[in-house]
Amino acid sequence: MDRLAGMESFVNVVEAGSFSTAAKRLGLTRAVVGKRIAALEQGLGAQLLNRTTRHVSVTGPGAEFYERARNIVSEFALASQELLRNQVEPEGLIKVNAPMSFGQLHLAPALFGFMARCPKIVVQLTLTDRFVDPIAEGYDLVLRIGEMEDSSLIGRRLAQIPLAMAAAPSYLLSRGSPQIPGDLATHDILHYGLQRSGTRWRIYRAGQEFSLEVPIIFCANNGDVLCSAALAGRGIVMLPTFLLAQHLQSGRLQQVLPDYEATPLDLHFLWPQNRLLPTRIRWLVDFLVERFAEEPYWHTESLPLKD
Repeated sequence: MDRLAGMESFVNVVEAGSFSTAAKRLGLTRAVVGKRIAALEQGLGAQLLNRTTRHVSVTGPGAEFYERARNIVSEFALASQELLRNQVEPEGLIKVNAPMSFGQLHLAPALFGFMARCPKIVVQLTLTDRFVDPIAEGYDLVLRIGEMEDSSLIGRRLAQIPLAMAAAPSYLLSRGSPQIPGDLATHDILHYGLQRSGTRWRIYRAGQEFSLEVPIIFCANNGDVLCSAALAGRGIVMLPTFLLAQHLQSGRLQQVLPDYEATPLDLHFLWPQNRLLPTRIRWLVDFLVERFAEEPYWHTESLPLKD
């Protein structure tokens, strides 16, 4: 904090052209301003100002330092103002990007609750299944399902996304229900992803892994499309339970191999490493953690309990 005070005094002296005028701007005495800058110079090991009895000028190193110091002092002032403003009630715009299906089914209803709690915050939600660059595309917060790969982003896990296998009753009536993982080899499989991404399903039971090369008859990179194919009786699908829940509850789909599990996916918040989260965004993050961090409601309400 002492160094920041020194930078603030230095920036004001440079801009005012004198210690006396800078001191008046800051509401300090000339002696205090001089001591702060002297301490800053001593800490940096460099002379920033040339002083005479009648004139003050910036040294070469001081001119270079001034540009960065001015930005730091300005950012600190803006952050302080925002903090004071948001201590009462946060306000402003939050630009959020999220996956299409999860955003429609679960994030949007959660945001409606957040809007009621924080009416001065405006949320701009964009849904897309492609991975977006929050820095290049100007998003404050990105939600993504799966592994984090970009090391330039900070991530916080929001929730786990369980997976389940399901098919329409009409399909299972005509083709039979698989009893063991190996039975999937004789069924029509609806696969999330593209063929080049691999067509191997990995499921588990009691710690034992079953890795299966499944016969794909249809693949897509959108879960809603695959869910529609399953509802039409076209085959067996493995999808997140947030997509399957309503159809499992209604009986339009039935769970396949309910005693077996796939490795759940992680739902993450992502934001740039070098970006401090304003209060309004921290409020949204905390709200969504409160809403989703426990075992997902769409999972516990739709799938049979295991012994």
